Amino acid sequence: MSDYSDAGSDYYDSDDASVVDGTNDSDFEDDPVPRSKGKNTSRDVEHRSLSTAELQDMVDSDISQVANIVGLESPIVSILMRHFNWNSDRLIEKFLDSAPLILHEAGEPKLASGMSPPPAKRIRLDSPSAPTEFMCGVCCDDDPPAVFRLRCQHAFCEPCWKEYVTSKIKDEGQCTFRCMHDECRTVVDSESIAKLVEPSVNERYKELIRQSYVGARPRLRFCPHPGCTETVSCPSATGSTLLTEVPTVKCGAGHVFCFGCGMDSDHRPLTCKLVKLWLKNAREDAGTSQWIKANTRTCPKCENNIEKNGGCNRILCRHCQYQFCWLCMKNWSVHGYNGNESCSAWKEAEPDESSASAKQNLEKWLFYFDRFNNHEISARLDEELCTRTEEKMVEWQETSKMSWIESRFMRDAVDELTRCRLTLKWTYAMAYFLTPGNQKQIFEDVQADLEKAVEELSQLLEEPVEADTVKSLRQRMLDKTVYVRARHEIVLRDTADGLADGRWEWTVRE
Repeated sequence: MSDYSDAGSDYYDSDDASVVDGTNDSDFEDDPVPRSKGKNTSRDVEHRSLSTAELQDMVDSDISQVANIVGLESPIVSILMRHFNWNSDRLIEKFLDSAPLILHEAGEPKLASGMSPPPAKRIRLDSPSAPTEFMCGVCCDDDPPAVFRLRCQHAFCEPCWKEYVTSKIKDEGQCTFRCMHDECRTVVDSESIAKLVEPSVNERYKELIRQSYVGARPRLRFCPHPGCTETVSCPSATGSTLLTEVPTVKCGAGHVFCFGCGMDSDHRPLTCKLVKLWLKNAREDAGTSQWIKANTRTCPKCENNIEKNGGCNRILCRHCQYQFCWLCMKNWSVHGYNGNESCSAWKEAEPDESSASAKQNLEKWLFYFDRFNNHEISARLDEELCTRTEEKMVEWQETSKMSWIESRFMRDAVDELTRCRLTLKWTYAMAYFLTPGNQKQIFEDVQADLEKAVEELSQLLEEPVEADTVKSLRQRMLDKTVYVRARHEIVLRDTADGLADGRWEWTVRE
């Protein structure tokens, strides 16, 4: 979901998209960084954010619907749904064909074949139904404070049950686990868990159920932002659509992320598959392997890689003590400086095809990765500069006529810069994978326009802010922020259209 919109026509000349001089004689009457009221031209995907309560209602609703059809209690249906990986249609179909078989496969005891298994009961030793003699099969306590019997009729002391269930939920993170009795396949149901554990542990159990539910639903994804509990539903961002769009969404807490790959960031315009490949190369430092190939030789005897650390072409392999010529790779004992097979020892030979290709790939990787990394660093530096300046702006609010809203022009500029640098960062990754040609040249021209505008706005942030110049600086920064936003939208729209139309050609197969 895009946060960006087209700039209004009042701010641009229709021919060159330059900012129209909108000098205002009155003090700070214009609104901070106006946005267009027209339609958003970037390709946003339809999605909906769900709170924890809404997600729980969705889970309970699916369980209730199936329970009404198959005639079982909700706790048992919840177990069956997890057994079928939350595929309700398949569960209903199989259950109607052979209910006893499905119950048996899910580990339900035979008494459950009556369609409505009785809930698990907690019994005490002094109750009429309690056994006259009892010893817990886990701790061997023959006088426990209470005994708990699961619907499979296996009974253990309540403290042992509590410790077992709590450990499964809190320590192992499981929501589906079986009875403590050896070889018993009965799954502990939600009602029994609620009776046995503390409320906080039961809440964790419900959270694990929700995680299981979302994990089985390709159209649902948790927000990856740390500490966020929102879930996003995006029906269209699955399968082959990820090759033609970047499904950027925003959760109810305002966190932007990619629904396709789950990255906690907006990686437009690069597709999820190529982002994964780019990050893989970055992690493994693909440049290092290219450098090794371009700047080392393989020992002709033991085949270990050797780096030349001096000017002499006489190389001694430290692994096998073999001596050879760096240039022609021949045995130095028959080569030498005075031998008949001597080569021009101090003149670098023409590199072979694989060496030249490795150097070229290394240079290409470093070119794009340096610019990718530079925008990440610049965004952090812009933020630090804005933080320092905002402290001064707060002081001015107390001594001048500037309101809090009017003083936010620098905050708005940095926010836009951050979004643009994020996009520019990924445009360099995209350019790395694009096949050379006219389309790549056009893309790089559009990219260059945004880059130039971003750097001009970043330079405005570095200008000294004084009381007598703040009005002029504010107006120039507002105008430039609007212009940058427009160029940003052009990049997003053009790259999204190219993906949808199949215009881009890649150096790797998607």
